[in-house]
Amino acid sequence: MIFLGILLSIAAIGFFCWLLFTLAVFALPFFAGLSAGTWAWHTGAGWLVAIIVGIVAAGLTLGIGQLLFVIVRPCGRGC
Repeated sequence: MIFLGILLSIAAIGFFCWLLFTLAVFALPFFAGLSAGTWAWHTGAGWLVAIIVGIVAAGLTLGIGQLLFVIVRPCGRGC
């Protein structure tokens, strides 16, 4: 029973590390879009422009992040 508990604990830690990384990938573009939209709203732009600025900023952040994941891959075979 103790062995099973240790294995399940290791699996749970691995799952939560995966979940944290996955959420971080999507949380950064969300926060960038929210910040850009809030900035646009406070500069006097209307609510529609602020939403558009936020969506564009989030999309650019997500796109650049995905592009960096493709370009900067971890070395697979003992660089």
